[in-house]
Amino acid sequence: MIHGPSFTHLPGMLSVTPVVLTGDSSPWLYLGLATLLVVVVATIVLRRKQKNAKQQLKELQDTVSSLRQTLKTLTEEREDMISRRAKALKKETKILKENLKSMEEALKEGQRSARRNSMLMAKISNTLRTNLNDILGFSSLLGNEFALSEETELFEYNENIRRSGEALMHLLNNIIDISKIESNSFHLDESGCNLMDITKELIEKFKPVAEVKGLHIVFKGEETPPFSADIQAVRHILANLLDNALRYTEKGFIKISLSFNGKQLVWTIKDTGIGIDKAYLPDIFEPFRQQALGYSKTTYQGAGLGLPLVRKMLQIMGGHIEIESEKAAGTTVRAFCPFKKPEPENKPLPQEKEKEKSPGKKKDKAGLEFSGKRIMVFDEDRLECMLVRKILAGMEVITYDNRYPPEEWAKRVLKAPPLPDIFMIELDFSGEKKGMEVLKTIRETFPETAHIPAIALSAYHGAGEENEALQAGFSAFLRKPFRKNALISVVNRVAHS
Repeated sequence: MIHGPSFTHLPGMLSVTPVVLTGDSSPWLYLGLATLLVVVVATIVLRRKQKNAKQQLKELQDTVSSLRQTLKTLTEEREDMISRRAKALKKETKILKENLKSMEEALKEGQRSARRNSMLMAKISNTLRTNLNDILGFSSLLGNEFALSEETELFEYNENIRRSGEALMHLLNNIIDISKIESNSFHLDESGCNLMDITKELIEKFKPVAEVKGLHIVFKGEETPPFSADIQAVRHILANLLDNALRYTEKGFIKISLSFNGKQLVWTIKDTGIGIDKAYLPDIFEPFRQQALGYSKTTYQGAGLGLPLVRKMLQIMGGHIEIESEKAAGTTVRAFCPFKKPEPENKPLPQEKEKEKSPGKKKDKAGLEFSGKRIMVFDEDRLECMLVRKILAGMEVITYDNRYPPEEWAKRVLKAPPLPDIFMIELDFSGEKKGMEVLKTIRETFPETAHIPAIALSAYHGAGEENEALQAGFSAFLRKPFRKNALISVVNRVAHS
C-alpha cells in the first residue's frame, strides 16, 4: 500500500503532507491532482481577470474624469458664450432703443413739420383763393360795365384777366388736391350723384371758351342712373378732362358721351386736337411732365397736373382711366367710375314741396329780389366785402370792422335794431373753422337771431365741408370764387326760407 503526500491548508501558507500511496488509492490520487490543477488554473484565471478588471476600472475612471473635465470646460465655455451674447444683446437692445427713440422723435418732428406745412399750405391757398376771388369777382363786374359802355378793347383786356385768373385758380386747386392725395389726407364724401346733370353743367361752363376758339362741343349720352360718389371729385375729374381737350384742340370738335355697362359709368371725351406722341404716352401720368415734342413752352400752357390728378382720384374711387391718342390725329379719353347705389335720401316735407311749386316763390337768377333788406357780412377781406356790396347793391350790406374781434363787433351791430335779415360768414374767418364758432356764439348770445338764415362762404375745396357747414346751422353754402349770379341766387333762396 502506497501512501502519497497529503496537503494540509494552514492559515497563511500551503503545506504539503507526504501521502503514502497504496494500491487501492491511485484513482483518488489522480482525482486530487486534477482538482488541484483545476483550482490552480482557476486561481490564475481569476487573478488575470481581476487584474484586467482593475485596469478597465482605472481606464473607465480616467475616461469619466476626462469627460467630467470636458463637461466642465464646455459648461464654462457655454456660460461664457451666454454671458458674452447677453452683453451683446443688451448692447444691441440699448442701441435699438436709442434708435427707436430717435425715430420716434424724428416721426414727431415730421408730423409737426407736416402739420406746419399743412397749415402753411392752407393759409397760402386760402390767401391765394381769396385774392383770386377778388380778381375774378371784380373782373366779372368790370366785364359787365365794359359791355354796357361798349368798350370793346377794354372788355377784351378784362376777359384776358378773367381767363388768367380762372387758370390760376384751376392750377391752385389741382396742386392742393394732388398734395392731399400724396399725403393720404384726401377723403371722399359720397352722396347721390347724377353724371348727366354734372356733364350738362360743365358743358355750359366751358362752352364760352369753345366758342372763342371756334370749336363745337357735341354731347351724346344715354340716361345714366344716379350713383354714390364724391360730387366735387367727379366734377373735378370731368372738368380737368374737358379743360385738357379744349386746351389742346385748335379746330374741329369735342365729342362727349355717357354710357353705363351695368357695373361702371363711362364718361368718354374725344377731341380733334394735337394728340399725344407715342414717345410721351408712358410718361403721361407723371406730375409736372408735359409733351414738348415740336411745341414751345408757351404754345400750350399748363403745369402737367391734370391727368395725374384725374388718375389718382379715379383710383381712390375704385375706377380707372384709358387714353387712346395719335399725334396730330386727336385723343380719346375714357373715365370709368364704379357704380354704387346711392343711399335713400329723406324726402322733402309736403309743405316744402308746395313751397317749391309755388309760382310766387320762383327764383329769379337775373336779379336781386329782396331790395332794402339787411345782410351782415363776416369777412376780413375788404376787397371781397366791396365785391359783395357791389353785387348786392339793392340791399343794406353791413361789413365786418377789423378794429373789433368778431364776437364784439357782432354784439355792437346786433344791439342796434333792426336785426339783419341774412348772415354771411366766411368759414375760415379769423382762423380755421372760426366762422362756425362765430355763428354759434351769435345764436347763443342773441336767441332772437335763431330764425335768421346764414350763408357759409369758403375758398377751401375740402370733402365734407358743405355738409359740416349745414350741420353747424348754416342755411346755404357758397364756394369761392363765386360769380355774381351765383351769389344773387343764393341770397334769393335763403331769403325765401
